[in-house]
Amino acid sequence: MREADFLKRWHAERDSYVAWGKFVKNLIERDLAEKVSPISLNEFVKIAFNPRPKDDDSLLGKAFHRKKPYKDPYLEIEDKVGIRFVVLLTQDIYKIQQVIEAAQVWTWSLDKDFEAEREAKPLEFVYQSKHYVVKAAEDIDIDGVKVAKGTPCEIQLRTLLQHAHSELTHDNIYKREPGAPPNRRVERTVAKSMALIEAVDDYFLQAVRELEEATVFERGTLKELAAMYRELVKVEPHIDKTNMIVVNAYRDSLTAGDLQARLKKMAEKFPFLGGLIASRVATQYAFRQPWILLAYLMVTEAPNEAAGRWPLTADELRPVFTDLGKAYPAA
Repeated sequence: MREADFLKRWHAERDSYVAWGKFVKNLIERDLAEKVSPISLNEFVKIAFNPRPKDDDSLLGKAFHRKKPYKDPYLEIEDKVGIRFVVLLTQDIYKIQQVIEAAQVWTWSLDKDFEAEREAKPLEFVYQSKHYVVKAAEDIDIDGVKVAKGTPCEIQLRTLLQHAHSELTHDNIYKREPGAPPNRRVERTVAKSMALIEAVDDYFLQAVRELEEATVFERGTLKELAAMYRELVKVEPHIDKTNMIVVNAYRDSLTAGDLQARLKKMAEKFPFLGGLIASRVATQYAFRQPWILLAYLMVTEAPNEAAGRWPLTADELRPVFTDLGKAYPAA
């Protein structure tokens, strides 16, 4: 295949590759959002890149000028369009892997796996990333654009530290032109930086595990509040960081195993609460949060304690007292 023929085909099919890349990104984000909930996708994915097709010269250089052993460079180059997801820690990469490998609309291959490479060469510290290639399982029409069966898209998965390392070194260290001499001093420095990245990731993972163990009760309480919110209000709650602040404020007043019973007792005593909260969901931040139920519960059971230990602004708690027919305690 000549360069002119390569570009002619690429220009004719480029839109289908871009459409496939967007489809892949949207499907991953949709399924990933469900998997990481209640954490928002924007919090979980630290850097999300839109599908990016290679430019002409990049493709031509790879296909014809880097001494790659291609028999059919057009078909064998599978990263003509690519997506990259950057997350915080290696454990977060696994969640995206599960989404990729569970999808039925494509076939997939794991073409680069830093964990497998690390297992095979435990004494080496080199460029780290996971690279998947997903190919359309069947012909598909995407917004009027026909995507042929087998159309590939590369997906790169990295942590923030891996991404920083790659951005600084990849083109200079790992993509030298054939015959260019290696700089051993630079390579050693880069290897040391990768060793440090691995160590930092290990420490962060240990810290996350210990934090999760230390907050089992709080996270379980929040899960119960969210479940009761759905039952009473009939909408999905918005869960942000203030929920843990409120739960922690009343930690000493909560006992494992009895929260649901206390909430149901309160709901029976004040049957209007679900509808009242629902009427304010669209316009008031506080009533979209599961902690609003804990606020009502505490004001019901111990109003002075509820006000005295309230961790947010008083303006968020005063309507709760009013709804329950109670006077807000004097300062």
